[in-house]
Amino acid sequence: MDSLTATCSVLLAAVTCLLAGCTLGVPAIKLEDSVIEGEVTWSGEVHIDGIVTVKKNGRLVIEAGTRVLFEPRDEDGDGIGDAELLVEGSLVARGTAEAPILFTSAAMQPKPSDWKYLYLDFAREADLDYIVSEYAYSGLQIHFCKARVTNSVFRHNVDGLRFSTVNLFAAGNHLHDNRHGLRYEERGSEVVLHHNDIRENEIGVFVVTRSVDNAQIELNNITDNRQYNVKLGWQQPDDVTLPNNWWGRLSPGAITETFFDQRIDASLGRVSAPNPLTGPVKLSDWQTDEGATP
Repeated sequence: MDSLTATCSVLLAAVTCLLAGCTLGVPAIKLEDSVIEGEVTWSGEVHIDGIVTVKKNGRLVIEAGTRVLFEPRDEDGDGIGDAELLVEGSLVARGTAEAPILFTSAAMQPKPSDWKYLYLDFAREADLDYIVSEYAYSGLQIHFCKARVTNSVFRHNVDGLRFSTVNLFAAGNHLHDNRHGLRYEERGSEVVLHHNDIRENEIGVFVVTRSVDNAQIELNNITDNRQYNVKLGWQQPDDVTLPNNWWGRLSPGAITETFFDQRIDASLGRVSAPNPLTGPVKLSDWQTDEGATP
């Protein structure tokens, strides 16, 4: 091979790599079933084919622009990919608007449930900012811990953001094109969600069970969801109040038509939407609105 041909080959490889989204000069990290203990930092591209667990004594830091790809392997045949990132210790994933952190399927033609979830379970620390999580069963699932989720995108999942029994602050997030944008079981949670955009899902907000109307879900855009903007699960007999949100319409009757609740199934509670906003909220205002930041 002459020098010109060799040079062209190198340039072609570099262009191909850039088009594919890989990072030049940074070798991909490839992980199967494994545990993280101590402090570990991810950057560039990470491939996961199995379950990666951040143990209680572990701290995973993911740098801006990192791409985490999950192999769509389904050994048990349940229709849900087996790969996951399970956090029992600490996770700090802070991207930027220009370089978000991406969690996605490694499939050439990805689909929802290609991988299982990003799962925070009794996590010691959880701070996620400017992440994108897509093509999972749950883009992000949170249980029994305190978490902060801001400026992020959850799309093309079965559940975009799912939680129960948590202390959760979520603002500035986009939840769209999921089966359920937001799915939760309150179970004693302390939750503040505002300035989020929950639209164009099959169901915008799915309140499954054990919710006693303590979650503060207001100053959000909850609109244009294909089946219902809000649906109560079959074990949710208590009422749910969602004040001060934008529903894409102004008439109270038109708003309640987008709810699946006692009006359709007498065994369920009733969803109310007092003080509906007259227009959409601007997500970027979440840090400047009075009282918006805890």
